[in-house]
This record gives sequence, structure tokens and C-alpha cells, in this order.
Amino acid sequence: MIKIQFRENRGAALVELALTTPLFILLLMGAVEFGRIAYYSIEVENAARAGASYGAVNKGNAADGASIQIAAQNDAPDLPNLVSTPGHSCVCETLDTSSKPAIPTFNPSITSSPATADCESDAIHACTVVTSTSSQKVVEFVTVSTQADVDPLIHLPGLPNAYRLSGFSALRVLAN
Repeated sequence: MIKIQFRENRGAALVELALTTPLFILLLMGAVEFGRIAYYSIEVENAARAGASYGAVNKGNAADGASIQIAAQNDAPDLPNLVSTPGHSCVCETLDTSSKPAIPTFNPSITSSPATADCESDAIHACTVVTSTSSQKVVEFVTVSTQADVDPLIHLPGLPNAYRLSGFSALRVLAN
């Protein structure tokens, strides 16, 4: 009796393997594709950070948009279609030194204007008030937006033919 049951179940493992292998391959390919898109997404974000880091070194670099673009593209060599857009903006920052802390240390409070503005605007040019308890100064930021289209390895119906990835970074320009 035992031998008869053994002979009836002989091909069951092979049939189960044949039925589950396509599903396993599909899951494996999906994991590879997801990892690939995640890698490129990180690369696009890091390229924006690299461009902004280059521009934030000094005011000369912040004004050189072409070099900022090159710095961003050099950080993403796997993405030849990377598009980077540098920019800069300014904020009128107020330093308030009137608060007296419990511990006798210098703890200034800094308040920025509610929104960034063009560095040539009248509000930024008027940002030079200095009193005994506060002072205002212009703070410049460099911004870099990056964008790249990534083509999937396998095109499946119902999924996009390309994924648009984007990154953004804004850093304060160091005063030299």
C-alpha cells in the first residue's frame, strides 16, 4: 500500500515547481527593478546636493550656474540625461539680541522673512537695519533642482514606460 501512494505523488513536486517558478521570477524581477529605481532616485537627489554644495562654497561659485550644473552632473555619472537647474534666492534675516537668558550666555534668536525673494528686490536691498538689540542682514541661498527619466528594464502593460525622478537641494552660501 505504501508503494502505491508513493508512486501517485511522484510528479507532484515537479508540477508545483513548474507552477511557482514564473511567480518567483516575476517577484525577483520586480525586486530588481524596484531597487534599480530606488538607486537612481538616490543618485538624482545626491546630484542636487552636490551642485548646491559646490555653489554654497562662496558667492563666486553661487553665481556660476554652469559650474553648478557640471558639479551636479559629475555626481550622477550613471544618468546621462540628468537635467540640473541652479538658482539662488535671498532672505532678510533678523538677529534679536534683546532676550536675557537665565544663564549668562549669548543666545540670539534668528528670524527669517516669511519667504525667500529675488536678491535684487527692494525688500532685500532695504534689509540693513542695525539697532542696539537687533540687526538685519541678507542671507543668500543657492538652490539646485535635478530631474532624470529612467527607462524600466521590462515594459509591462499598465505601468509607465519611463519614471521621472526629481531632486532638490537648497544651501546657505558661505560668506567669505
